[in-house]
Amino acid sequence: MITPTIQNWTAFHAIIIIITTAFCFLLSKIFPLILAAVFSFSLLIFLTRKQWTPQLHFGMGNFLTGLRLLLLLLTTLFLKDLPDYLIALAGLVILIGDGIDGWLARRRHELSEFGEYFDKETDALYIHLFCLSAIFKNLLGEWIILIGLLRYLFVLYLFLTGKKDRKERRSKTGRYIFVFVSCSVIIIFLPFPVLPLAVAALSLLLLIYSFGRDILWIQFGK
Repeated sequence: MITPTIQNWTAFHAIIIIITTAFCFLLSKIFPLILAAVFSFSLLIFLTRKQWTPQLHFGMGNFLTGLRLLLLLLTTLFLKDLPDYLIALAGLVILIGDGIDGWLARRRHELSEFGEYFDKETDALYIHLFCLSAIFKNLLGEWIILIGLLRYLFVLYLFLTGKKDRKERRSKTGRYIFVFVSCSVIIIFLPFPVLPLAVAALSLLLLIYSFGRDILWIQFGK
């Protein structure tokens, strides 16, 4: 079960990300989404300030997640000035950090619901912003934004169906899919012919399968 504070924040976060994504397309600028992310994550950190870790301090794992988030926001903020290979390198660092922050939190006994969602939503924003960046760099078509939006649409489904206290189940399959999708949004920025399109299309199909499976499990226990 998820605490009410996290429940309400995830729904708010999903709505603000979807709305500002639309503004990004209207304005042909990525800045509205970056500004919305800064505001929303700052709100999460403030609202859960007494729940950061069991020891009540912020924690090294969460600090590393914050650094990953900062690198993500700075990379996309200066998107037009960065060559594609540097964007791909930043994506790789963000992905590697995703494995380290959880390990740190477990090793230091700092696991918390805040840390889980801070990490999870940073991962989701990473995929979403990299998809949007690929569109603005004319690397792939606008359809790939669906890869980034599925997480937020899933959260809205939970909220609208009265199941906002539920979450996707943790599984090795889901983790493998996340790693594949994360790698695929990095590959988009590398000079491989055809491969970026193929892995992006497969990523979309895998995410539809993954979230669809979670919806069936939440709705019907299957």
